[in-house]
Amino acid sequence: MRRRASISGDDDGKTENKPIVIGADAAPFKFELSQLVEMRISDEWGEVKARAQYADGENQYLIHYKAADGRATTEWFGESMLEATEDARHPGCPVFAFMKLP
Repeated sequence: MRRRASISGDDDGKTENKPIVIGADAAPFKFELSQLVEMRISDEWGEVKARAQYADGENQYLIHYKAADGRATTEWFGESMLEATEDARHPGCPVFAFMKLP
């Protein structure tokens, strides 16, 4: 949550109240929940299950994926370690995990 404070300043004889943002501006998330992503350093890919935003570090994503040894696993990865999986028929479009509707 950002806190805003107003201060008065004298600018060419005019008094103006300007909001000041106190706190860090966090980077926006690059990936959405349920989006499919690929690990940059391997051929592994998985689904974004959760994400975390930090004031002093890069965004983190909890990825559920099938590891190279065949195990299903879930681990946190930094945003810089991931790439979006794209639809080959529609370059640039992200791919999302399948959800069974009720």
